[in-house]
Formats: sequence, C-alpha cells, structure tokens
Amino acid sequence: MLDTHAPNLTESIRVLVHNSDEKHHRIPASAETTKRPRKNQPRSRQVREKRTFQAMLAFGLLLGALELFIVLHYL
Repeated sequence: MLDTHAPNLTESIRVLVHNSDEKHHRIPASAETTKRPRKNQPRSRQVREKRTFQAMLAFGLLLGALELFIVLHYL
C-alpha cells in the first residue's frame, strides 16, 4: 500500500539514514574495523563514573544528615 502512495519511500529512508550517518561520523557495520587503540573513550568514561559516584555520595550524605536532623529534632 505504501508503494502506491510513495514508490521511492525505501530509497528516501536509505538516503536519510546515510545522511544521518555522515552527519554523526558513523561507520557502517559492514565496514572493516581497524585495530587502533581508543585512548579517549575509557578515560572519559572513568571521569564520568567518578563524577557520578561523587554526586551520589554527596546526595547520600545530604539525605543522611537530613534524616539524622529530623530524628534528633523530635527527641
């Protein structure tokens, strides 16, 4: 049914995906993968995980202090 209304729909989708891949510098899955070390990605991930840990720890300490304050206030 779609073919009768838009015969080039599949080709249009293919073109849009291809343009999106070029825009975001994506490599097609069928392309050969080269053996080059990625040094930026692990470090960036470690930094993100460390910041997440620090944020969660600070939030946990804040909640713990608030709970302790509420408990001690009602004693």
